[in-house]
Amino acid sequence: MTPANGKEIAWNGIRFVVPAAWEPGRIGPRHLVIESDAGPAMEIKWGPVKGRFSRSTHLRRLSKLTRTRGAAPREWTPPQDWLQALTRFECTGFAWEAGSEAAVGAILHCPACRTASVIQFFQPPGRRGAAGQAVAVLASLRDHRDDGRVAWAVYDIRALLPSGFALARHRFEAGRFFLEFRDRRQTIGLFRWAPAAVLLGDRDLSRFAETVAGLDRMEFRATAVEGQPEVEGRERTDGCARRLAASLGLRPVRAARIWHVPARNRILGIVVAGRFAIDPAVMETVRGGYGLAEENRPPGAHQPR
Repeated sequence: MTPANGKEIAWNGIRFVVPAAWEPGRIGPRHLVIESDAGPAMEIKWGPVKGRFSRSTHLRRLSKLTRTRGAAPREWTPPQDWLQALTRFECTGFAWEAGSEAAVGAILHCPACRTASVIQFFQPPGRRGAAGQAVAVLASLRDHRDDGRVAWAVYDIRALLPSGFALARHRFEAGRFFLEFRDRRQTIGLFRWAPAAVLLGDRDLSRFAETVAGLDRMEFRATAVEGQPEVEGRERTDGCARRLAASLGLRPVRAARIWHVPARNRILGIVVAGRFAIDPAVMETVRGGYGLAEENRPPGAHQPR
């Protein structure tokens, strides 16, 4: 499976391609449950390994997790096509069944970045279920990049950020997505609103930014990027006290970009905040890496929220 007939999901260092109809159903800092129309299709958990990687330790942890389902995982030899798809990893297969639930999966360790992952594909007993899609997903699985950046792609948004920014908060609500990232000096907020036609109404983007986006203490000016309506916001610095507080780092300083994507009926936004003046290069880097993923849904697939 390639992005041409699938969809990339990327989250906190991990990334892979799934069938276009699959969507994240549960999102944690290092935990994803991906769902199809029939229910949960796959689950993946991952994290850095401290010290020596132990296959038996991860099997014991897996046993504790599946015990709540009334299942006991057993070691399972993955088929050859799985092993060929996972040559980048040390791999131990497992399988379990409990009533009407069953899954096959693998415990993976990447020697290059020392990340351990547990991935499983759900399948009703006697049926292939999601496991029939496993080889293509596994072949696309990556747990690190070599360019110092981290990819993020869920639902219909995508971003490519410097690796120094760690995920701090995230919220996915109907009509409003929000992700916040922090390093030692700055905070990056990524926003996505829909439907744009309703949210804008008789407002322009500046008024939207001041009201719906909550950026009322900023000054906005119109810009244009690739023909899309866009406004750029800077913190108001009128008044000696305000200017002095900002220069001394006593008051948060923000910069913002808000733009409308009419063809997709979406509004996207970036807010960068810090104690001192925001480097325009940071905003340009984030703006260049943030946008909407290509639409690639089969007929009848549900729309992103």
